[in-house]
Amino acid sequence: MTLRPHTFRHQLIIALLGFVLLAELLVTIAILHRTYEQRVNQARDTLQVADRVLDELMALRADQLLSTVSILASDYGFKSAIATQDEPTQRTVLRNFGNRAQADLAMLADPAGGLTTLVPRTQPNASALPFQDVLEGARRLGSATGLVMVDKRPYQFVIAPVNAPRLIAWIGMGFAINADIARNLASVTGVNVEFIVREGTRELYRTGPQSRDTPPDMLRSAEAFLVDEHSLFDSGATRLDVALSLTRDTVLSPYYDLASSLSLVFVITVAVSALVAMGLARRLSQPVRDLSEFAESVAAGHYHEPPSAQGIGELDVLTDALNDMQHAVRQRENRIRHQATHDALTGLLNRSAVRDVLYRRMNAGERLTLVRVAIHDFSRINGALGYRLGDEVLKTVAGRIKTICNTTHTLGRIEGNDFLALVADTDDDNASQRLIDALRSQVEQPVYLQSTSIQMRLEIGVVRVPEHAADIEAAWRRTVIARNGSRQHRCATFVYKPGMDEAHQRELAIIQGLAPGIERGELSLVYQPKMALASADIHQVEALARWVHPELGAIAPDEFIRLAERSGQIRLVTEWVVARIAEDLARWQREGMKLGVAINLSADEIAQTALDETLAPVFAAAGDGQLITLEVTESALLREPDTALQNLRALQSRGARISVDDFGTGYSSLAQLKQLAPDELKIDKSFISQLADTPADQFIVDLIIDLGHKLGLDVVAEGIETASAWRYLSNKGTDLMQGYFLARPMPAAELGAWFADHQANLGRWLDRAADRKTRA
Repeated sequence: MTLRPHTFRHQLIIALLGFVLLAELLVTIAILHRTYEQRVNQARDTLQVADRVLDELMALRADQLLSTVSILASDYGFKSAIATQDEPTQRTVLRNFGNRAQADLAMLADPAGGLTTLVPRTQPNASALPFQDVLEGARRLGSATGLVMVDKRPYQFVIAPVNAPRLIAWIGMGFAINADIARNLASVTGVNVEFIVREGTRELYRTGPQSRDTPPDMLRSAEAFLVDEHSLFDSGATRLDVALSLTRDTVLSPYYDLASSLSLVFVITVAVSALVAMGLARRLSQPVRDLSEFAESVAAGHYHEPPSAQGIGELDVLTDALNDMQHAVRQRENRIRHQATHDALTGLLNRSAVRDVLYRRMNAGERLTLVRVAIHDFSRINGALGYRLGDEVLKTVAGRIKTICNTTHTLGRIEGNDFLALVADTDDDNASQRLIDALRSQVEQPVYLQSTSIQMRLEIGVVRVPEHAADIEAAWRRTVIARNGSRQHRCATFVYKPGMDEAHQRELAIIQGLAPGIERGELSLVYQPKMALASADIHQVEALARWVHPELGAIAPDEFIRLAERSGQIRLVTEWVVARIAEDLARWQREGMKLGVAINLSADEIAQTALDETLAPVFAAAGDGQLITLEVTESALLREPDTALQNLRALQSRGARISVDDFGTGYSSLAQLKQLAPDELKIDKSFISQLADTPADQFIVDLIIDLGHKLGLDVVAEGIETASAWRYLSNKGTDLMQGYFLARPMPAAELGAWFADHQANLGRWLDRAADRKTRA
């Protein structure tokens, strides 16, 4: 069986086995750890016992040796040999007694401690005892024992006096500390014993490990697990150490046996647990698997009765929950499907659903009339009544349209207050017109909400498919164009005309290309001079933006400025214009040309709260605010008059001049003109072009000049293209002139040369003015 943890059955098996394994592992670890500690502690106790046994063994041997020496010291014949200085007899007696006592060394010394006899004689020239410390102890105590070094070998030595009755000699015997002692100790304690003689850090002698059960060769190769090493004797030059040790096998053999037994138990337990876990998992996983397959089928949209839980209580609860979920999912799916294709406010088809229907019917080759309906000036209704009542108006209008459209019509709310009806063309050519007439007569009836009567007017645009559009995108776009045409024609029903889409596409191209065009340097700035008629001096130029589109060619400023305002890009244009003017102003001042600049401001720009900040670079470059003239139209002042007046007054306080552009064509009142308090009036060029031959234009121009002068304002005439117009305006006292008769708009780079030429020929203009006065 391959365990895959992502299945419930295998997860259950893994969980059960994991629990058993963890429990068994923890118990095994605890037992083995405890056993290990017990064996190590017992081994340490064994080493301590062996150390005490060593001490007792050494003490017992010392007592035995001392008894033998005492017997020899009491022997009359030995005393006589000492007294007569019979050295052969002394040596024979020492050897015989030493053999009986199994001593490795026997000696005889005079009362002063001088060595007389040593058996076996390892030092032929020895004259003094090599163990003065033991002798000094015997002098104090009568007899003494101790450890000594003879030829760098350790011995346990005893010394006793020979009295007859006074002290006539000292007798001593010693046992070698060798492998025999280590073996005896190991046989008693079961501990490996080693005697080590060291001289400083250098090892001189080692007896080798001894064990009761292990041959010496094997012991030497065995690894010592626990070692207790300490010093028995230190003469200063040499030192005798004893090392008591136990091998790993000796200490941990029971531990290893227990570990083997526990491992076997562990394997058996795991095997039994695995069988139990697989059986239990099979018992529990099958219902879960059935319920999982049931849930997957519900997720796939297949609804049926849930499987049985086989009497398992919790799974029965889960089965009921899944069944309830199935019903809830089915209801929610129906609701979502409806919401995906219907408008939540009106219950009509939404934009996506209407497009799908239109796409299918156009692909099927049907002939359709698309009637797009919008509530005229609906934003005013929302603003006056609020969005809640605005929604009520939408629902009322949607209900009325729905009652007019029959089941053969597809009707939907496609955006905001726009509705679209798809009317199938039949043999009855008047079907769509009757629908439109019914919409006019019924939907445009007043709507009464909260005691308020709201009069409805409809904008209706008509597009015929495939006559006006061959694909859905074109058809959809042209319904917008037709609806806009209805708005522009005062809500009259408007049928799309071929060619209108091209104008719409042109506007889109201009709007979409404006920002990239600024970045690519397609826009440029030209300047048209203004001349004071009295002195012929040039004090100011008007900045005019030009745009040469790479595909559309030259675009009129009125066109792209209007579209920039509509698309919210006018500030981008203004910032670009301001930056260019600031650069040119700074350059003219460096060249010694003190020229002012007139800047045209649109309605959106005047209403901006950050207008002062936008124009700051121009004021900084000019230095003198009076060099800046801001030209605004009368209609621009009507957009947001309070904000516009506030902004313009703030700019006037910085020295800027305010000029009312295109004066005479707008709708501002004299009271508003008084509030604005401008510095000049600019006569619109429509009154100038036919001025010499049109008495009506002359009358209007005379009134504007007279009004401006009586208000203390300068009067500027623009669009002067003929000498007759110039002479007329000069005779009437116009202060400034601008037009092709004086100069065409020119780039900043050409303005310096033109300005110098004008100054050089200033007399020509003054002569003309004098001639004009003479003829007048």
